[in-house]
Amino acid sequence: MHAGRALATFYQCGEPYRLDARTLEFRGTSAWGERVLPDGGISAHPKVCPRTGDLLFFNYSKQAPYMHYGEVDRHDNLVHYVPVPLPGPRLPHDMCFTEHFAILNDFPLHWDEALLARGKHKLAYHADRPSRFAIVPRRNAPQGAVRWFDASPTYVLHWLNAWEEGTEIVLHGYHQATPMPRGGYDNKGATLGPERYGPTLYEWRFDLATGRTTERRLDERLLEFGMINARYWGQPHRYSYNMIAHPGSFLFDGILRHDHVGGASQQYLFGAGRFGSESPMAPCHDASSEDDGYVVSFVTDLNEDRSECIVLDARDLARGPVARILLPHRISSGTHACWADASELSPATAFEGTQP
Repeated sequence: MHAGRALATFYQCGEPYRLDARTLEFRGTSAWGERVLPDGGISAHPKVCPRTGDLLFFNYSKQAPYMHYGEVDRHDNLVHYVPVPLPGPRLPHDMCFTEHFAILNDFPLHWDEALLARGKHKLAYHADRPSRFAIVPRRNAPQGAVRWFDASPTYVLHWLNAWEEGTEIVLHGYHQATPMPRGGYDNKGATLGPERYGPTLYEWRFDLATGRTTERRLDERLLEFGMINARYWGQPHRYSYNMIAHPGSFLFDGILRHDHVGGASQQYLFGAGRFGSESPMAPCHDASSEDDGYVVSFVTDLNEDRSECIVLDARDLARGPVARILLPHRISSGTHACWADASELSPATAFEGTQP
């Protein structure tokens, strides 16, 4: 949600599509989207800063400088756009941010560059190369050069959150133990299981004073698709809501609440043949604490051939749903989602984008 509209984006970049969040009626593409389209447009997983209302985004392409970072203000105007040069075409998927910085990446899993030069697309993983993290100043921060930090080789599909702590940038996400299966991927989905790529909740720290990177695993369980209370994006958080990975395929069996301060956890499992999707946390309008609210997920039930929306108490996931809403159609498991309060939605006449 940004500038009163739902914003739909594509993971390999393209135009940002605006929709009426109440009716899903198409409302055109923003003018700034056309401006950045020659560089790829906008990737999936842009972020909206809860303190400024700015949309933070990145894009990537097969032409130098290969990646850019941009910001669009709360009035839907492009106000910041800078190159983040890479050594070659890469396949980033997500980004994170703090109060003063955006965090982008250059992972050693990307298109085979020799084959790409011949117009062929095949993934290659270079385990002998480091992961690289770009610390990019946001537009409201003193401008300077992009800082790069090396870390152990991996690939990260999704981030959880990041914040500043003294001279350090702290980043949480889902580190993959083996991004590429031995022998490559098959065509039957057997190589997509979490026991193969091993996603776990992980922490990176980048010290801006010393240039040093430190890393540690926060939890041994196979988790992905994590969410926090979005009001805490870019700031320290205590609770995360992580999808529990299902063996053998890219599906999710339930939701695990992790306490990053006390270390305790609790979970809710959807049940046999039922799989969930990205599950945003919806804070109460008069929330008295970070976890005062609800966790919302779409569940696809293969037993009943239907889908539903479930609502869980964010403080007591193990209790099970406090509400279930049956959907008129079955939807795909693993659907991405976000939460927005009704006060953030604009009336249908408020948007002046370009129409097809």
